[in-house]
Amino acid sequence: MGSELTQILMLHRIIPAAPAAFGLPDCYRIRGTALTVDELERVLHEAGPVLPLEAVERALNAGETPPPGTVLTFDDGYREHLDVVAPLLHECGATATFYVATGLHGDGEALAPVDAWYWLLDHAERAEAAVPMPGGGVYRGRVNTLEGKAAWVTGPPKAAMLAATPIERARMLESLRDSVGVTIPNDLARRLYLTREDWRGLVSLGMRVGAHSVSHPRLTQLDHHELDREVGESVRAIADVCPPVAFAYPDGAFDERVLARVLTAGVSSAVTCTPEPVVRSTSPLLFPRRVAGTSSEAAYTPGRETPAVSALIREAGGDADSGIDPPAWC
Repeated sequence: MGSELTQILMLHRIIPAAPAAFGLPDCYRIRGTALTVDELERVLHEAGPVLPLEAVERALNAGETPPPGTVLTFDDGYREHLDVVAPLLHECGATATFYVATGLHGDGEALAPVDAWYWLLDHAERAEAAVPMPGGGVYRGRVNTLEGKAAWVTGPPKAAMLAATPIERARMLESLRDSVGVTIPNDLARRLYLTREDWRGLVSLGMRVGAHSVSHPRLTQLDHHELDREVGESVRAIADVCPPVAFAYPDGAFDERVLARVLTAGVSSAVTCTPEPVVRSTSPLLFPRRVAGTSSEAAYTPGRETPAVSALIREAGGDADSGIDPPAWC
């Protein structure tokens, strides 16, 4: 990063690079949304000055150029954010903002669809899976090879699952479950996510907690009442924990209607998935972020496909040259 630039980094999982089913990398590593602790420490070393998000908010609200440095953000409220990440940052004298979907926590049983999808693939006991596609037809593919699994993680079936209606999405997850021969444990949410009290634990360590909707849908797909609930309830829940409330658009999806609702919710800022630096003219409702993903050679990265993966994606109707599916990092 240039010494005069201001950037916001987006991170997700901080977990060991342990093999999953069939000895393959786990889905988060394949997608590029997981780092090991060592990799996180390298990110911190290369980041330059680590800034609190509020320093950038204050500068832009005053019409000033934001200070140079790096803002760290972590999405989705995973268990290791309190157990591993926050203590490490605290020891280094650094801080970060942790965006949580307020309906997905360790006190309940609800899971983000992506987490359910990934868990099934990472624990598969059968080599091939099939799911019904919302537009018709069935997607079939192997899950016991890196190329095959990568197509499930970054290609058309996951993109279709994220864009599907709740009923269609449930059918896809049920079919994937039956295909791979495993059942999601009832306590997976407790194992994956922070509890609501843990959010306060992050704040006690000098971290900031922000809102990331209630259930992590793409807000652009919601009707007026659903959008109002997802934004309003999540902002109100976090306002009780860590005001003023910073917001993150799930999957980086927004339009004029979503922006208007987030504005009326009274948030201090909102982050996207657009990989640009923050400049003086940046809108506080459109803070850009760059993915700080894995650098592991074992990981699959969109845009760096093997010929076999490219062929699989094209056969399924995707575009291997354009990143395959809409951004689904957040």
